[in-house]
Amino acid sequence: MQDYARAMYREAMGRLNDAEILSRAAEAQSDSDALLRILGFEVLLKCALVLCGKPVRRSHCYTDLWADLPDEARGEILNVAQHHLPGLADLSDLGKLLSEFRHTFEKARYYYEFYEKYTEAERQREGELWLRDGRAVDDAVIRYYSVELICLVEGLQSFCGARLGHT
Repeated sequence: MQDYARAMYREAMGRLNDAEILSRAAEAQSDSDALLRILGFEVLLKCALVLCGKPVRRSHCYTDLWADLPDEARGEILNVAQHHLPGLADLSDLGKLLSEFRHTFEKARYYYEFYEKYTEAERQREGELWLRDGRAVDDAVIRYYSVELICLVEGLQSFCGARLGHT
C-alpha cells in the first residue's frame, strides 16, 4: 500500500503545482486552478485513507471520505490546517466546506450547464446585476472557499508527507 500511497501523493502534488501555476498566469481564462486544487485535495484525502489502512471509495463525497478517517488523523490534519493561515480561514463548519468543494468540483467543470436555458444577453445582464447590486458571496451558485481549501490541503500534505517520509 505504501507504493500506492506514494503514487497518489505524487499525483496530488502535481495537480497542486499546476493549480498554483495557473493561479498566477495572467493568460488564464477559467477557474481551472480551483478545479485542480480540489482534485489535488481529493487525491490527498484518499491518500490519507490509504495511509490509515482504510478502504477508499470511488466518490467525490468528501464528507463521507473525511468521516472514514480515524479521529486522530482528522485531528492532526485539522490542527495543521487551522494554523496555516490563522484568522483567514473559517474551518468551523467542515461539513459545509466539504459539501461545497464537492459541488464545485462536480458542477463547475461544466459551468455552461448552469446557464443552458439563458441567452448570452441574459447571462450578461445577470452578471451586471450581480455586480451592481453587490450580492453576497453566499448567494453564488459556485463558491470556492479558496483559503479554507488551501489550509485543508496543507493539513493533508503534512499528514501524508510525514507518513511517506517527505518533509
